[in-house]
Amino acid sequence: MALASVGRREFLKLAGAVWLLPGTPAAWWEARELVRRGRLGGVVFCRVSHGSVADAVDVLRFLFDGAMPLSGGGPTLRYRDFVASCEETRRGCEPRTVLCGSEATLVVKGRGYCVYP
Repeated sequence: MALASVGRREFLKLAGAVWLLPGTPAAWWEARELVRRGRLGGVVFCRVSHGSVADAVDVLRFLFDGAMPLSGGGPTLRYRDFVASCEETRRGCEPRTVLCGSEATLVVKGRGYCVYP
């Protein structure tokens, strides 16, 4: 998508995910492409374990092109097409994101990811 073709609304939706851009491991970009291209089918549930719920929302915004929760604010967030369960990472545990789709499940953690049919 050319920058000139991006409208103000689209720009603002994606601007919130910019924190993940510099130095983001390739695995996150690849995971984002898997979601964008529908390789998981319809995503119905996400489990995000990161530093805080705010961090989890930022991760989901990156993976889902700026999607924001419609309701929630606690550990359970409702989006237009899916529900997300967010939890804080325990000390010593690596942050992890699990996306459950109708065709496959994607697990992203650290610098890698795995797709389970």
